[in-house]
Amino acid sequence: MKHGTKPKFKYKRVKIIWLDILNDNSWFDSFDDVNKMTYAWCQDTGYLYSKDAKMVKIFTSYSQDGDKITIGNVTVFPRSVVKKIEVLK
Repeated sequence: MKHGTKPKFKYKRVKIIWLDILNDNSWFDSFDDVNKMTYAWCQDTGYLYSKDAKMVKIFTSYSQDGDKITIGNVTVFPRSVVKKIEVLK
């Protein structure tokens, strides 16, 4: 590696749109309030580490020293809750 050149970073920056459960410990006097409840749409942004039929893995922090990359803040999503993976620029 030439002095002053940075190795190519191969991980794409992505936005993951996924579904999460909703839990409410309140007491409900009306079933209408329960009928209005739904799940939560969530978003996470990070670098795509891997994806397959069962899971998607991203990380949000990294350190690069020469050819060595150290990653942190890894999130693993079950593929069944991931609704969209959008590549960011």
